[in-house]
Amino acid sequence: MMDPGWLILCVALAIECFLVTLLIMPVPSNMVRGAITQWIVSLLSNQTVKYSGFAILVLDAYYFAYTMDAISNPLVHVGILSPLEESIVSCETGLAMFRNERNAYITGFSLFMFLVLRRLVDIQSQLFESRRVAKASTQVPVGRPVESGKPKNA
Repeated sequence: MMDPGWLILCVALAIECFLVTLLIMPVPSNMVRGAITQWIVSLLSNQTVKYSGFAILVLDAYYFAYTMDAISNPLVHVGILSPLEESIVSCETGLAMFRNERNAYITGFSLFMFLVLRRLVDIQSQLFESRRVAKASTQVPVGRPVESGKPKNA
């Protein structure tokens, strides 16, 4: 049975990956970029989502610190307080060390994705605004090609 904390962290990581994927995928127009960015900004601006995200971030940081401590002191966390005299590690000890390493990767990546998501939202919002201003200053209608200057046949 999976620990509920790890289940929450894995679901949160999947949601973060989905949102980051939405922000980095190529879009056909600036209006689509704006719609995606505005949807994500409105989602992240919701008070419930904001506080839940902060709670998950704190939980993630706690689990990351715990797993990094378990990696740096592997024998303490598997019940052996003294260094091994043998060079052979039991299967259970090896399994516990690999599990701690995997969990450190998951929590570290989740913390990193949180920071990437925040930065991507800022970058995409700025890109949307700058392209909107550039389109407005050139007076080119959105979605229409620029005429090449050829005279129209009447």
